[in-house]
Amino acid sequence: MPSLEKLKQDFAGEPFEIVNIDVQEEREVVQDFMQSNGYSITVLLDIDGIASYRYSVRSHPMKFLIDPKGKIVGWARGYRQWDSEAMRMLIKKVSEGEQVADKGSRL
Repeated sequence: MPSLEKLKQDFAGEPFEIVNIDVQEEREVVQDFMQSNGYSITVLLDIDGIASYRYSVRSHPMKFLIDPKGKIVGWARGYRQWDSEAMRMLIKKVSEGEQVADKGSRL
């Protein structure tokens, strides 16, 4: 999460947003975790797991890179260093509307 928070701060004011979907945890638990760690990333709750099911999420964490038109252009399972230079370049391209792959590919 720290690298996602840094990425969010670095892209402030750009057409880029990070949204975390927390699966099957109570609101208070999630709020306490985010607040105690100083994270400002938007968190949506998937209390019943339906969103995870619809996106075929089989493990956590799972990340999706979605272009400005709402198309999934990339995905990743597990932890990554999201604020790396390579990831910054990819996000910049996607946010500018450049096509980075024919269909959603693994990041």
